[in-house]
Parts: sequence; structure tokens; C-alpha cells
Amino acid sequence: MTQLDPSQTVYQGKIFSVRKQPVPQPNGAIAMYDIVDHVDAVAIVALRTEAGEAEPLVALVHQSRPAVGQQTWEIPAGLMDDPEDGGDPEATARRELAEEIGYEAGNLRLLVREYSSAGFTNEMLWIYLATDLRALPVATAPDPFEITRVEWAPLSVAMERCLNDPVADSKTLIGLWLARDALTADEMSR
Repeated sequence: MTQLDPSQTVYQGKIFSVRKQPVPQPNGAIAMYDIVDHVDAVAIVALRTEAGEAEPLVALVHQSRPAVGQQTWEIPAGLMDDPEDGGDPEATARRELAEEIGYEAGNLRLLVREYSSAGFTNEMLWIYLATDLRALPVATAPDPFEITRVEWAPLSVAMERCLNDPVADSKTLIGLWLARDALTADEMSR
């Protein structure tokens, strides 16, 4: 049996690196895979209720995404790279809520933990549902170099956007659908 060469890092950046990884194939050959080692992340479906509203409002942030050459509507999200969070996804979710929309959650529920694209990256994404929101007394405006606008849309409007393309970000699509299903299940259990 031949020994495989260990993986080789071919690029090292701030939040990700790329390595060549030898992988044995069923036919005995060795294939080289390009693997992106990426910092894990969180995303949050933040829902608030307003008097007189028939359904909850969901926070959507508008931001520039140069990789796809456009501005996107997304749920609040961020990387688990702040040492103060201690690698805790829930702590990261709470920090990102405060930083991106100026709210804290009374209730934070994990909806899913998933790989963003298991075919080439090991990035794990935790998606949370945040409810019982309270505006922070000293809310800071989102960083204008990161987020250009925050919008509170009725959940049904956000879901409609998922079907008609203004929302094409995978974590947002997954989060909104799972949040809607969780709310429906909660209603049915009452």
C-alpha cells in the first residue's frame, strides 16, 4: 500500500485557505481535490411582532456581494471569528443580531446546522430562529461598508421573494423556509 502525500495548502487568506487533498478513488487511483477550509458561520431569522400586524416581520439586510456582482437581500449572518464568542455559535448569533440590526433575542432556537457546500468547503453554518426581540438601548447603525439597508418585511412577503428571485442567497432561503415551518408546527401544537 502506498502512502498518500498529506494535503498541501496552496493559498492562505484571512477567513479561508485552499488546500490540495489527495483522495483514494474506488478504482485505486488518487484524485486531487481542491478544498476550501473556511471559518464557520451563523445566520439568524430574526422575527418581531408588531401590534396590528397579521404576521411576524423578518429582518432582511441588503449588502454588496462582489463574488456574485450584485446587492443581495439576506438574513443577518456572520463568521465565528470573534475571540470573545469563544467558538460558540449561539454567542456569535447574539453578537451578529446586535451588530447588524440592533436587537437582542429573548429566545434563540437552532433550526439547522448544515454545510454550506460540502462538495468543496468544510464551512459549517448554524441557522437560528430569533424571537422575543428587543431593540438595544444604544443600537449602533450597521456598518455602511457591509450593510446598506435593513428592512423588516412580513414573513409572507419574504417567502414570496424566495420564489421570485430577489432572495437568492442559500442561507436565507433555507432559514426562511425552516422558520416558517417551525412557526407552523408551533401553532399546530397549541
